[in-house]
Amino acid sequence: MKRISTLLCSALLCTVLAAVSAPQAAAQTAEENEEIQDKHENENQVEVIYNSNVQAGDQYIRISLGAAAPLSFGNPFTDGKMHIGGVGTLGYHRFITDNIAIGGDASFGSCSTIGGNIFNFVPIIGTFTYQFSLKNFEFPLTLGLGFAWETYSGKTYWPGLVVKPQAGVHYRITSSWSLGGDFSYLWMPQFNKLYDDSKENKYGQFFTLELVARYYF
Repeated sequence: MKRISTLLCSALLCTVLAAVSAPQAAAQTAEENEEIQDKHENENQVEVIYNSNVQAGDQYIRISLGAAAPLSFGNPFTDGKMHIGGVGTLGYHRFITDNIAIGGDASFGSCSTIGGNIFNFVPIIGTFTYQFSLKNFEFPLTLGLGFAWETYSGKTYWPGLVVKPQAGVHYRITSSWSLGGDFSYLWMPQFNKLYDDSKENKYGQFFTLELVARYYF
């Protein structure tokens, strides 16, 4: 009888201990599962950063529209002989290293004079670009060199020298597109004395400010 009582007491004690420890074990298991889930969620949370120069071989098409302010024809904001005009550009560029790209741009620009005449210019330039990035921001620094077709008052000057240093700030919207702005200095001299000693050389200078979209592929 004593043996049976002892067994019953032992069974009752085990039942009580199991009932007490079960909620604790369940709570501990739930906490462990929650910690594991949080860990997986943190591992899956990746900050998306698009780099413009991931590797050599990246290419992009550059499309821009903006304003061209003449500098060598008086102050365009007050007494200038030539008004502020417009300029548009289409270009292709390819990265040869992670930071350096080469390519070419073809532009069309036009400015009117106070006399109602139109000065048109079509620069075609080769470019050398060094670009660095900070998260989704891109900072291209470009030097362009080429030639231009220029017309004014029924006269044509061809080929004209073009030098175009340029700096920009762009924001990478997706892996394929960026949007930003470029500021450049455009120097287009006309060496008229090479063709006619009675004429004077002219040195066209412009500042351009352009809104730029770039498509990467």
